Amino acid sequence: MFRKQQIIVLILLLIGAAVAVYQVTRPGYGQIRFEVQGQTAYVNGGTNSKSYGVVKAFLDDNPQVNHLVLERMPGTKDADTNLHIARLLRKRGLSTHVTKDSYIVSGTVDLFLAGVERTMDCGGLIGVHSWSYTGRNGIGVFSPKNIGYDQRRKLQEHFLKEMGIDPAFYEFTRDAADADEIYILEEDDLRQYDILTHGTCAQ
Repeated sequence: MFRKQQIIVLILLLIGAAVAVYQVTRPGYGQIRFEVQGQTAYVNGGTNSKSYGVVKAFLDDNPQVNHLVLERMPGTKDADTNLHIARLLRKRGLSTHVTKDSYIVSGTVDLFLAGVERTMDCGGLIGVHSWSYTGRNGIGVFSPKNIGYDQRRKLQEHFLKEMGIDPAFYEFTRDAADADEIYILEEDDLRQYDILTHGTCAQ
């Protein structure tokens, strides 16, 4: 019986390892990364506290890149670093694009908003939700009752103004979906909050 239990545990460990490898290697998971084709870079992955250095080094090494195509981007683990990255993209004068197969959500939407020109193909998915945070008691949701709520709101609204986006977009994202859900922006949303610089999505 003991031997059988050991075999079962080993199998479960092997399955867990296989799942972990799949998650690390699947598109859109892990550290932000770039694939260059001429003046265009195809971008996948999320951001964290180390991502600013990764992005800056990439841009310094590839000064010809002026256009970012955002493909599979699941969000950020460091909102402040993410805003620094977005401002860096704007400072470098990069444009951003979402394809019909793209899926960018949560904090990485800010990287799309950083584009001097922002375009998308119809069918692309841009997802937003309420801000969440990780504290001593686990994951929570920013609300007017939280310490730091007003600070985060002001930071995000100031960023949106810098990017030429209606600052009301922040409150919209907060109300659109809970922190553990995703709301996909519709055509009317894109138009109302000036998300795109060239009308609506391109067929």
